[in-house]
Amino acid sequence: MSEQIGLVTIDPESYLYPVVESALTAAIPGIKIKKLLDDKDSGKKVIQYGEYEDLDFDRIMSDTENYLACSYVYRKALIRKHFLANTIAVYTAKNPDSILNMAVPESYNLEVDYAEFLDDSLDDAYELRCELENNEGEDKAPKTFILKPSMSDRGQGIRLFRSIDELQAIFDSFEEDSSSEEEEDNEAEISEAEKTYGESLKAPVMTEKDDDDNNGVITSQLRHFIVQKYIPNVLLLPEHENRKFHIRTYVVASGALKVYVFKEMLALFALSPYKDPSTLSVSEEDSMIPLHGQLTNTCLQGEQKDENSVHLFWQLKGLSDAAKEQIYSELCEVTGELFKAALGGGSFFQPLPNAFEIYGLDFLVTEDHHVSLLEVNAYPDFKQTGEVFKRVVIDELFNSVAKTVVAPFFGNPGTESEKLNLVLEKDVSGGW
Repeated sequence: MSEQIGLVTIDPESYLYPVVESALTAAIPGIKIKKLLDDKDSGKKVIQYGEYEDLDFDRIMSDTENYLACSYVYRKALIRKHFLANTIAVYTAKNPDSILNMAVPESYNLEVDYAEFLDDSLDDAYELRCELENNEGEDKAPKTFILKPSMSDRGQGIRLFRSIDELQAIFDSFEEDSSSEEEEDNEAEISEAEKTYGESLKAPVMTEKDDDDNNGVITSQLRHFIVQKYIPNVLLLPEHENRKFHIRTYVVASGALKVYVFKEMLALFALSPYKDPSTLSVSEEDSMIPLHGQLTNTCLQGEQKDENSVHLFWQLKGLSDAAKEQIYSELCEVTGELFKAALGGGSFFQPLPNAFEIYGLDFLVTEDHHVSLLEVNAYPDFKQTGEVFKRVVIDELFNSVAKTVVAPFFGNPGTESEKLNLVLEKDVSGGW
């Protein structure tokens, strides 16, 4: 048998490097871990784990027998928020009985180049304008909406609002203070992968008023936003200080196509106890609805993150085993249906037989134990797991992927991990 190569091109100093190296060497006896290929490696079987921009896209498309990559080429239908909203809207229109109808917040697309053009953008998003106008002057508590930049990650640029005036204030606060020369430099840094495939994850982001606030966005470069109705009836657990949380679920898409949900999941908590946002006043300092008790993205918490910010889902207190199983079962069903919807997204999601990908899906849980999909993340931030749960979650995840997905590519008998729950299997290999 010819030499088998694990091409690991992520930073050797990164949190993930030893995890990937260990998983590959355990699943594929004799595999040689390398950082670069040379001429002698021609014709050998290679698995590459690296950043999207570092993958050999030409080889992904042409050498299906010998090259396995850790990412698909096209997957905008899932990872770009406005594409995701459209993917689900189209699918549910054709499949009104789909569980996605009840598992995704109502969403509106909003395109804004500059803050001064928001009013024109709302004319195009007529249904959203009507919702906001009807929201003003009511005797009952106003509905809250959440604004998300389509291409940002780690919670950057997320805001809450209840009126057109509050939305205008948000866009006014997205200050663009970089010089035109800096903008040109930023444009020049767009990778060849972005130019060719339009799938780069490196969305331009900036701070609003100082460098310590890592929750800003350049509106002139991120014109696509989505607005969703804020989910008010979230599940709160007194045993966890009534802090709002979401579930981070790792999903593995393999070949063309099997989709697995990883059994071990994280519960990521907000910094402070939850308060109904409809009762919160806009801060005089920054004209924003306070976010600490509302946003559960631990990437935004920085040094404020504490030991209560991350828990294992199956070890949550105050939630019965039956309730956990119900939540997990519904979550798996939603995930399978989501990827089925993505397959109908045309060229925006194309599974390949010699690729796989690990996604981070975020779900909110309502007080009646139903789940609501928040977003899909490619190349999720595994480090937020922390050292305490690293072995149980991240190490086991990559071991399972190496055994179930990677080993068969090298002709080794694959081992279906009991931690990977198959939620969708469709043969679409003849489609590309």
